Amino acid sequence: MITIVDNIAYLLDEEKRCATVTKNIVPYSGAVVIPAAIVNGGVEYVVNDVLDEAFAECVGLTSMVLGENVESIGIGAFEGCAMLESVTFPVALHLVGMRAFKGCVALKELLFPANVIVIGREAFAGCCSLVNVYLPDNLINIEPSMFDGCRALEKVSVGVMVESVGEYAFCGCSSLRGIVFPEGVLSLESWAFRDCTALESVALPSTVASIKKGVFWGCSSLKEFVLPLGVNMLDQGVLANCTSLEKVALHDGVLSIGYGAFYNCCAIENITVPPAVVNVGDQAFRSCKALKELVVLCEAAPMCSGDIADADVYSRTMLRVPQGKVGEYGFARVWERFGNVEEI
Repeated sequence: MITIVDNIAYLLDEEKRCATVTKNIVPYSGAVVIPAAIVNGGVEYVVNDVLDEAFAECVGLTSMVLGENVESIGIGAFEGCAMLESVTFPVALHLVGMRAFKGCVALKELLFPANVIVIGREAFAGCCSLVNVYLPDNLINIEPSMFDGCRALEKVSVGVMVESVGEYAFCGCSSLRGIVFPEGVLSLESWAFRDCTALESVALPSTVASIKKGVFWGCSSLKEFVLPLGVNMLDQGVLANCTSLEKVALHDGVLSIGYGAFYNCCAIENITVPPAVVNVGDQAFRSCKALKELVVLCEAAPMCSGDIADADVYSRTMLRVPQGKVGEYGFARVWERFGNVEEI
């Protein structure tokens, strides 16, 4: 049974003496304050949750203050609240459901209390006015598409407990210039920073062990990239369309360079392939229009299943190989297409 108190709808749990904010027949609008507790029939109920879709599509809602006892925000709770500009989160909050604030296009800043441990996927996707985000220290995962399409996002403060960055987490955040991750981050999932066109630098800690495909695809302002020592492959398309990339550092433990890894990196002039690499994927160096020198330190020519470059790269780029290996590379599949080959 729904109970209305001060124009806010609640579901009451009489046994636990707690109340959950739910959807109202009349859409919420203006500035809304959720109290710490309500009184109904002479009984006090602690307000501890916001139900799924409780405020969804309330386009007239402009601000929200959540009561001090609210512990969780449900799935899509504020989705599509197009005029919502500010949200005040209580210290008790520990869970924000997926899509909770998706499409809140007027929201500008997010400051979370430290107790938040879960923020669901797509929680702030499409919040295109969001500028600053301060993630809580106890958050473990940045879930998939959490900030997808937040094109005004400039600053993200990442909590010290974060271990992974999900697929498309910051995809299309075209105003994000830099981000610093704490020690302890283990993985960046596919397309995490795709089309972050203003991203100039990214500091990856030594703990990173996995960087999946297309993570920095289309980061057209990124100038330098250093692969962490714990990552033993440059996955497919990781740096594709990074058109300002000038320098890349791959450590000696790298075993594989994936499909299109450097595709259209048209500013880079020199690339060194580490000695342990056994495979170079198709189109790995395609459209690298400024590439002058490709240094391959491998004693045995890495395997290639198809073209690793285009005709322009093959004819223009100097391929440098270990001493005594010019003949071997000259007969190796794909490598024989390079017109200029010299010993290191």
